[in-house]
Amino acid sequence: GPAEGPPGSHLDEATLEEFCRIDRPLCHQEDEQLSFEAVRNIHNQMDDDANGNVDVEESDEFLREDLNYHDPTIKHSTFHGEDKLISVEDLWKSWKASEVYNWTVEEVVQWLITYVELPQYEETFRKLQLTGHAMPRLAITNATMTGALLKMTDRSHRQKLQLKALDTVLFGPPLLTRHNHLKDFMLVVSIVIGVGGCWFAYIQNRYSKEHMKKMMKDLEGLHRAEQSLHDLQERLQK
Repeated sequence: GPAEGPPGSHLDEATLEEFCRIDRPLCHQEDEQLSFEAVRNIHNQMDDDANGNVDVEESDEFLREDLNYHDPTIKHSTFHGEDKLISVEDLWKSWKASEVYNWTVEEVVQWLITYVELPQYEETFRKLQLTGHAMPRLAITNATMTGALLKMTDRSHRQKLQLKALDTVLFGPPLLTRHNHLKDFMLVVSIVIGVGGCWFAYIQNRYSKEHMKKMMKDLEGLHRAEQSLHDLQERLQK
């Protein structure tokens, strides 16, 4: 097998060498080694001809078959940008530039609840203190991570988590976790309209009731006036 890396390293020698060439400041940190290994693993999954670069055709196939995108055009341009060939180094650098890389435990938990929709694992995620750094490790088939650490026995849960994490590593945060000020503004506007509408209906209703009362009074008065006129006519005729 591949030569083992130095003690305390999770990577074999060749992978560690590659990581140190790409990112010397981080290559001796344990959790970064695990993340790098995962990013490399994702790259290998995409790189069908194993030539070290993911080309447009390979990423297209990966998006359709592995991530089930029927129309991967937008995702494509996000992934490739100007670069038609993506190396492990490119993938690692774009991952480090992603805002997800800096997510706190809280942000990862929110992502788990709202995007992955598996809130039952919230406590485990908090216990393990999983930050954005861990996302690539969630994006690969990793028995240690999903089985031993997260205790996910349900296969469909493991798949769901893996696919959503893969999507998040490759394309950044899902729209629903990006803070959307327009959405907040629209919500406030709709609340104001709603409250205004209720108030208007209430005023209208009160006005209608008062108007009705007044009409009834007027009718009563008219009826009494008619009655007295009728009585007067009768008296005059006698």
